[in-house]
Amino acid sequence: MRVLITGSRTWRCPTTIRTALASVWGDGTATLVSGACPHGADAIAERIWTGWGGRVERHPADWDTHGKAAGPRRNAAMVAAGADLCVAFIRDHSPGASHTAHLAEQAGIPVRRYRHSAPHAGRSTPTVNPVLRYALAAAAKGWHVFPLTPRGKYPLKDWPWKERNTTDPDVIRRWWTRTPYNVGIACGPSRLVVVDLDKPEKEGLRPPIPWDLPGVTDGADVLAVICERAGQPLPFDTFTVTTRRGGLHLYFTAPDGLTLGNTRGEDGNGLGWKIDTRATGGYVVGPGSFVDLPDGTGPYEVINRTPPAPLPVWLAERLTPAPLPPQRPVTVPLVSADRYGAYLRAAIGAELARVTDSPADGHNNALYLASVALGQLVAGGALPEADVTAWLASAAEQVGQQTGEAHRTIASGLRAGARRPRSVAA
Repeated sequence: MRVLITGSRTWRCPTTIRTALASVWGDGTATLVSGACPHGADAIAERIWTGWGGRVERHPADWDTHGKAAGPRRNAAMVAAGADLCVAFIRDHSPGASHTAHLAEQAGIPVRRYRHSAPHAGRSTPTVNPVLRYALAAAAKGWHVFPLTPRGKYPLKDWPWKERNTTDPDVIRRWWTRTPYNVGIACGPSRLVVVDLDKPEKEGLRPPIPWDLPGVTDGADVLAVICERAGQPLPFDTFTVTTRRGGLHLYFTAPDGLTLGNTRGEDGNGLGWKIDTRATGGYVVGPGSFVDLPDGTGPYEVINRTPPAPLPVWLAERLTPAPLPPQRPVTVPLVSADRYGAYLRAAIGAELARVTDSPADGHNNALYLASVALGQLVAGGALPEADVTAWLASAAEQVGQQTGEAHRTIASGLRAGARRPRSVAA
């Protein structure tokens, strides 16, 4: 396969190019046909492709011989040499790249265009937030949307987003017409699984073992390592959105008959460092949103409009939670047979039931609240901390909480409860 690359000299975003190239990498035998410009899209694409071990066929323009005509002549020659696909990175119309893409189409070569507008001088954030059309576009795909705070990534205060999300255009217009809310997409009802490939908070931050490998700097690199180890292709040929700090959201359709929850990094059945997933019980910031927060500012932009691909089976298997251990009651020793003991047994039983009866997306929150409540009794001298920790840990195990995460949550809740001790009259 021959992939013709063309793009603006001022293109600066390697993430978009890497995603586009990953979708055509295949088995690694494809040849990248490049105009060999030393700056911009050509240079970025060549660096990425050769870094993966791919072959590059370079066609530098002969400016000394042909002057201003060198670029168009070179473009025509590359198209005439033949290609199976042309990938064009257009920034502010990019006359040369647009010309090459047009020639390719005339020659019957399929073209994929990726666009990126240059920032306006003296303005780092947009003055207009045209999110209504993005919310409507998401709903037209069957994705359930709800408003997020303007220039933020969280639901509106007291907004029950899990229940109050919609695909109804009339409702969406009412929500967004007057206020430039950002767009939240509820993944569960939308039948989506979104893989979030994040960037480190600090430049140059080294990943932890086992991801501290040459060339691994972010979530996209970790996913590449996971794919290589699993003998699977990179799953980048799907609907893709860039995030505010240069990360990626890969959208997939959820598998039938399987309910997946959310994962964070390597916790539980998570995929790895700087990779989160959002499915049932989770949401993502949708395209068209602009987030301005202390830890990062930027837009969420679609860079691959391919409809979401089905979640690869091997990824679904990795994201499927391990079976819960056999259910058994949490045994609480008899405190005493009087009213004092009855009160404590009832309090302990209620808090343990809070954990074991919690919904799949609420286990950790329930564990924290139970720890706070019992932590108050520990601080008041009514219960021993070691016993409370053991009871709560056993309840957390019943619902599949990982041991390390559960103990951290319990300790945090006990500390919070200790700030408001509660005693029980004998």
